[in-house]
Amino acid sequence: MEIPEPRFYLKQPSSIEKTLISMQVKYCGQRVFISTGEKIAPSEWSFEKQRAIVTRRNLTASAVNMAIDKISMEFKNAFFDLLREFDIPPAKVVTDKLLQKIDESYISLLEKPVEKVTLMKFISQYIDECKGSKSVGTIKTYVTTQRHLEAFALLKNKKIDFEDITLGWRSGFVQYLQGLNMARNTEGKHIKNIKVFMNEATERGINTNLDFRSRKFIKPTEEVDKVFLTEEELQKLLDLNLEKGDKKDIVRDLFIISCYTSLRYSDLINIRQENIKEATIEMRTQKTGEDVIIPISKKVRNIFDKYDSQLPKAPCNQIFNSLLKDVCRLAGLTEAVTITKTVAGVKQTKTFEKYELISCHTGRRSMISNCILEGVPTSSIMLISAHKSLKVFQKYVRITKQQNADVLQHNIFFNR
Repeated sequence: MEIPEPRFYLKQPSSIEKTLISMQVKYCGQRVFISTGEKIAPSEWSFEKQRAIVTRRNLTASAVNMAIDKISMEFKNAFFDLLREFDIPPAKVVTDKLLQKIDESYISLLEKPVEKVTLMKFISQYIDECKGSKSVGTIKTYVTTQRHLEAFALLKNKKIDFEDITLGWRSGFVQYLQGLNMARNTEGKHIKNIKVFMNEATERGINTNLDFRSRKFIKPTEEVDKVFLTEEELQKLLDLNLEKGDKKDIVRDLFIISCYTSLRYSDLINIRQENIKEATIEMRTQKTGEDVIIPISKKVRNIFDKYDSQLPKAPCNQIFNSLLKDVCRLAGLTEAVTITKTVAGVKQTKTFEKYELISCHTGRRSMISNCILEGVPTSSIMLISAHKSLKVFQKYVRITKQQNADVLQHNIFFNR
């Protein structure tokens, strides 16, 4: 006879609490029934597949399924052995044989201490899980934070675990980051990532240390002046005579598109012919997954026409920014700009030529700031830029107090 297939059921399928998983096998009027010793909540159980539902928030599901698969295999082994002695093995004999095999392998495995999920192990696992749902840039920052945690642990000659993440530990870690001549906002990114890791582990029931939720466990941050390009400066870029098809020509054109669409580099390089409609660009943003519909300005339309709506391949982000600085220097964007920011815990003031401060992301700030200067409603700009938070959006508005006053002078309120 063929070896029957075990089926798995919940003892209390309507329970809201965890309940035992039982195995049942029926064959030729016989019935084998045993408890697996495993428990699971019915909400986390697939009644169709008879297995635990594996999700990133249910870390025990895989272990439960492995245990079920192990018992299923042991049953089949026991039944196969008994077929040599019986045409139809009696249920009592099968049950005894199965329990014997479980005693020899599975139960001994269960009695071994469960390996603890450490903070560093959890971070590695979480990063792997995020690779399909978060942007490449976010994953990179997570990995960088993980490496700094490893380096800090090595420096202190002490492994870092969940219970170590206290206010005192935070101070020491920030000092370590400052020792690397790190800017305050970069320090803040790493503290923010640590809070993400800790919060995720807490939600999953792995971590019980809540010091990271203290109001004092804040990420270091400061407002740093960032430049944007005015319409006059953008026109200088457009007027710059560059050889058609040259890398600098391509970078200039793509940057101009960003300055009139607010698209990030990751979206800019993914504009396809099917995204370009008669009067709009329609696409899903890489970072947030938001669908945007962006009006095509005359300057952007001219660039699309230049390439027959098939934009050339862009250099990688790092090379793109380097070439962009060269283009902006050639266009005469050399105005002196003074920037003050905190590096290694000390405020530093430096003066740069404007082109040195320009990157692809400047295009996003330029579009938002110029729209504000032209009186475009904030809500309309946010629908284009895919900002959900007004607080984050306002960080992109880089107009000066004088520019703001100049705009308001034309407002009807100030002309009554």
